[in-house]
Amino acid sequence: MNLNSEHSSHVIGEIRSRIKRTGKIPFSEFMEVALYLPKYGYYCVNEKQPYQEDYFTSPSVSPVFGACIAIQLMQMWLLLCKPKEFAVVEIGCGNGNLFRDITNFASKVNAEFAACLKYFPTDIDDQVPSQIIGCVISNELLDAFPVARFRVIEGSINEVFVTLDENENIIEVTEKCSNPQINEYLASLENPLQEGHKGEFNVGIDDWMRKVTDILSKGFVITIDYGGYKEDVYSKSNSKGTLQTYYKHVYGLSPYQKVGQQDLTAKLDFSRVIDAGYANGMCNIGLIEQAEFLKNNGIKEMENQIRNLNLGNREKQENLYAIDMLCRADRLGGFKVLIQSKNQDVRILEKLWTSRDALDGLAKNPPLKKHDHIGILPNQYSSSYVEIDNLFEDFTETF
Repeated sequence: MNLNSEHSSHVIGEIRSRIKRTGKIPFSEFMEVALYLPKYGYYCVNEKQPYQEDYFTSPSVSPVFGACIAIQLMQMWLLLCKPKEFAVVEIGCGNGNLFRDITNFASKVNAEFAACLKYFPTDIDDQVPSQIIGCVISNELLDAFPVARFRVIEGSINEVFVTLDENENIIEVTEKCSNPQINEYLASLENPLQEGHKGEFNVGIDDWMRKVTDILSKGFVITIDYGGYKEDVYSKSNSKGTLQTYYKHVYGLSPYQKVGQQDLTAKLDFSRVIDAGYANGMCNIGLIEQAEFLKNNGIKEMENQIRNLNLGNREKQENLYAIDMLCRADRLGGFKVLIQSKNQDVRILEKLWTSRDALDGLAKNPPLKKHDHIGILPNQYSSSYVEIDNLFEDFTETF
């Protein structure tokens, strides 16, 4: 038995054990075990390791991503009147690429800012500082919080549960949803869900925002992820649901295959993140696409500088193509960036941007890809997709 299979067997054993105790478990609990079971869940096995075997993230593609965020953080530091300690808490830091790229570029942005910057790269269960002045950052974190899954059957919301058949194979069952939070939220949608609509409800957002509120005394929150407002997440175009799996750049497998070995994510409903922020004393500054966020923080100026550098053809091509990946709407550029604030006066996004003249100066020394960034050229990492007609039909998997 290889290491991945051994880890998977521990995860499946835990799932079976929980089902035997209660008869069934919500899909959200299944997902939590698959991803976060200590020592054996997907993220626990891969802790602090790059995930490019399954997918890649913006910090793994190019240090320019972190450089742009460093410029944004400097502007936030200025708006907060240059606190002597500007703390940045990154939750879900993975292998630390974003931490290294931000802190390495900070001194190029502004020496005084770099001296005030105190960066805390943490994972989801790590102890974190409290009542900081600064910023809380997450990148592709909330989409991997456990979700409840549902289906509209005869006009009612039915929740998906996971149980065992007589041969102890994992199967799905649905029953009328008894969770008032899910029922009330879906009932509040402007366009009622149609018969057969399938979807997800992120069960971790409220606890997340309470945690962020405890961390932040004054400053900003930057949340980068894929998703949209609730009107998009629960639109007719997403009527088959948005739950997705990733394994070695193949996506679309059943969540009950390769349990503990593949990533599970779902589109983030940013409307709920915004609402949870308001409920915890946050203000919403704005939600924009990642491409626009990066352009407002100097990525085009950095691209122009790289074009003029005396680099080998392959090195230049790799760096420029990585920037293209970060900005293309059909790649990482279509991700969303939500900025919220607490106990400060900025209310509109335009107040956060550095002037174009200043960006020209800040972009003069753009960072280049290093060994800890994945090498990407056109036609590399072209993910495959496995179409599944109906994930909610009775499904069994023998383990």
